[in-house]
Amino acid sequence: MIQEFAGEVASNYAKFRRGYRPEVLDLLAAEFPLGRVLDLGCGTGQLTVPMAARAGAVIGMDPSPDMLAHARAAEVPNIVWVVGADSDVPALEPLLGGGSLDLVTIGQALHWMDPGPLFAALTRLLRSGGGVAVIANGTPVWTQRSPWAAAIRQVSTRWLGALEFPACGSSEDERARYRDLLERAGFTRVREHRLDHTERLGLDEVVGAFYSAGALEKLDAAGRRAFDTDLRAALLAAEPEGVFTEEVPVRVLCGTWEPSA
Repeated sequence: MIQEFAGEVASNYAKFRRGYRPEVLDLLAAEFPLGRVLDLGCGTGQLTVPMAARAGAVIGMDPSPDMLAHARAAEVPNIVWVVGADSDVPALEPLLGGGSLDLVTIGQALHWMDPGPLFAALTRLLRSGGGVAVIANGTPVWTQRSPWAAAIRQVSTRWLGALEFPACGSSEDERARYRDLLERAGFTRVREHRLDHTERLGLDEVVGAFYSAGALEKLDAAGRRAFDTDLRAALLAAEPEGVFTEEVPVRVLCGTWEPSA
């Protein structure tokens, strides 16, 4: 499954989607060698760019040309950006060679992919001792248990109907399914790390994060302006000081590839 992130949605994604804290990079460096890394579903490079500071070379791969256009603006010399989806991963083997990757990261993107076939394909690309890290970098802002998140849901329902966005790989059911599929594909020592934290967001950050999910695609320009006014008023009614506390549960699910195990 591929979700199109283009135009204004990609711009909001680049500007407002949460980045990955240094603790996540520290964990990945402790768990795996970081010679050559594939960041699959890399989006606008929130994980790819900081990863490149620690890795020998990084491939950032995403199906959206618009997302990659924002990512390329970072101009990091040891990153190669590639347009492609999870279904294109098998095509990397004749290009890179089997056993050529140390780590594959999938940050906040696996819910758009077909994980069973993907994990099987990745085993042919990974070196022994390398592996996969599936990262849920918090939950969508509209799912928070707070008055301001309830305001987002109420305004969105009034204008757009009930929210039907995915949990973005953050739910316990999704994590359990990914764990099972990694084990079925032959990955060993499948384990999950928790790096939860709290953030404080401003009004523009909350609104921009919501818009990065493509919520306004059903509205014309006038409708978007009216929606924005309504949303901001509701958020400030919930938090008059304009400071929004967000609980950020971070889950890093790791699986090691050891073909001789």
